[in-house]
Amino acid sequence: MQHLQWTPTFTCAHADTATRAVGAMIPKSLFRAGVPSSRAVYRSLGWRSLSSCPALYSQSSSNKINVEELLATPSWSAASLLPFDQTASSTPGITPKQLHHLLRLSALPPPRDQEEEDKMLSTLSSQLHFVKDIQQVDTTGVEPLRSLRDETAQGEKEAELGMDALKEALDREEIRGKHHKRIRRRQDLLPEKREEKWDVMGSAARKAGRYFVVEGGKDRRD
Repeated sequence: MQHLQWTPTFTCAHADTATRAVGAMIPKSLFRAGVPSSRAVYRSLGWRSLSSCPALYSQSSSNKINVEELLATPSWSAASLLPFDQTASSTPGITPKQLHHLLRLSALPPPRDQEEEDKMLSTLSSQLHFVKDIQQVDTTGVEPLRSLRDETAQGEKEAELGMDALKEALDREEIRGKHHKRIRRRQDLLPEKREEKWDVMGSAARKAGRYFVVEGGKDRRD
């Protein structure tokens, strides 16, 4: 079959390049926001270019990716965000005065000697360099995260506390009084107290009346 042969052409290569270029032009914030139009456009362009390119189809079908081999070699490390040379770092350093001020605010003990102080200053400089790289990430169009929870419309609706959730608790209350109304809980509808059924002395090996005896004392060391 001719359409399964590896025959790269000018049109095939540019089709894939055009697909990647158009995909890069679509803001990532639209995908995070779940806009169906942007996803449909990207999916449509991607399938059109790949379907019209038998060369890419043949190459992807003949070469299988070894997942274990691919994941065995990491392509990125968090250490790349740390400065390779502390002296060459462009991040402003922390002075000893600022270090002692931070330790007092954190209720931490000061360094015992100059070596420990230099180590603390070096660690803080590395952390500041890491934070600076994170702050340089472009977050244009990304809504700030207010808390670690589901902030979608459905998640906020499920987290709401409405009257249906309080119906059982409200049914166990009654209003007393005519002029000064007071809310009282109905004693006949209160759940049984399980702690009263617990036999505190049941597991005691030695007892002395209403108390249990524990082996030990001030002078006993074993």
